[in-house]
Amino acid sequence: MKVILTLAISLLLTNTVIGQKFSGLSEAVNFSIPQKSATLIGVSTPIHFKIRQGDTMFGVGQAKVFVIGKQQKTLINVPEAKTIKSNKNEPSTIPDLENNLPKYYSLIIGINDYQFDNERLRDLNKAVNDANSLQKILIENFNFQIDKSTILINPNRQEIIKELESLADRITLKDNLLIFYAGHGVWDERINIGYWLPSDAKIEDKSTWISNSTIRDYIAGINSKHTLLITDACFSGSIFKMRDIDLSDYGMSNLYRLPSRKAMTSGTLTAVPDESKFMQYFIKRLIDTEGKYISARQLFYGLETAVLNNTNTVPQFGVIQDTGDEGGDFIFIRKQKN
Repeated sequence: MKVILTLAISLLLTNTVIGQKFSGLSEAVNFSIPQKSATLIGVSTPIHFKIRQGDTMFGVGQAKVFVIGKQQKTLINVPEAKTIKSNKNEPSTIPDLENNLPKYYSLIIGINDYQFDNERLRDLNKAVNDANSLQKILIENFNFQIDKSTILINPNRQEIIKELESLADRITLKDNLLIFYAGHGVWDERINIGYWLPSDAKIEDKSTWISNSTIRDYIAGINSKHTLLITDACFSGSIFKMRDIDLSDYGMSNLYRLPSRKAMTSGTLTAVPDESKFMQYFIKRLIDTEGKYISARQLFYGLETAVLNNTNTVPQFGVIQDTGDEGGDFIFIRKQKN
C-alpha cells in the first residue's frame, strides 16, 4: 500500500481516507505501510509523522517516524510499544521482591557547565536541576537508598568512568541499577557512533568524549539483576541496536524474575531542546502512576504520547542488546506512606 504526502495527507485505513492540510508544505514523500492500518501523529515545523503498524494504539511491530523540516527529510525506525495486559489475578506483592528486598543503586549525572569551546559547546540550563529532582524523588518516594545513590554534577570524563568502575565492583546479581544522564550528546555520522560529552569534552578531541559503546560495555559488565539507562541528550537514541521487545503477556512477577537491560531516551538520532519536556513528563508519571510496583515500560507508556504531542522529539524505549537482557523489566517499588 502506497501513501503519498503532498499538500494534503491521505492515509488508506481499511477503506477510509483521512486528509489534513499543512500550510507551507511543498514536499512530496512516498512511503509504504505493510499493515492494513496506521496512526498519524502530526506536529508542525518540523512535522513528525508517526506511522504505526497493526490495529491497536500501541501496534505490533515497529513505527516509522517521518520528520519534515524546511531542509530536512528523515525516516527513522523506532521500537513500537506494546500493551502490557492487566491480570486480575496479579498479586499485590511480588514474592521475589518482598521475601528478599533488593538494593537499588542509582548513578545520576547532570551537566550544565562545559569547560571548553563555549561557542560550539554551549552551557545548558536544566540538566543539573533535572538530575537533582530525579534523585530527590527516587529517595523520597521509592526504594532507593541515599547511601547507594551517587549524583555527579558537571563531572569530567574521568569522574564518570571512575564511578562506573566502582558500580561494577559493588553491585551483585540481586541488585538493581538506574543510570541517568542529562547533558550534551553527539552523533558521528561517518562511523555511526553516538557519544556523551562530559564537562571537560573538547569538540576537536574525541578522546575526551564517552562513546555509547563504552557505556554499553559497562552496562554489560555490571552484574545487576536489572539495569535501566535513562538518557536526556541529543542523539541519545543511538544507544540502541534497534530490536523490538514484547512484554505484552508478562505480569509484573515475570518481568522482575527475568534479568533486564533496558534504556529509555528522550529522542532518536536528533537534537533535543535544553528545557526537557521528556524529563518533565517522566517525573510527573513517576509520581502520579498508581500502585506499589511500576515497570519502566509503564512509565514510558505514560509519557510517550505527551512528549510526541508537545515536542518535536520522539522518545524511545527498548533493549540494550548484547548486555545480558533476558526479557524482564526494571521495577520501581514505591515506599508505603505511614
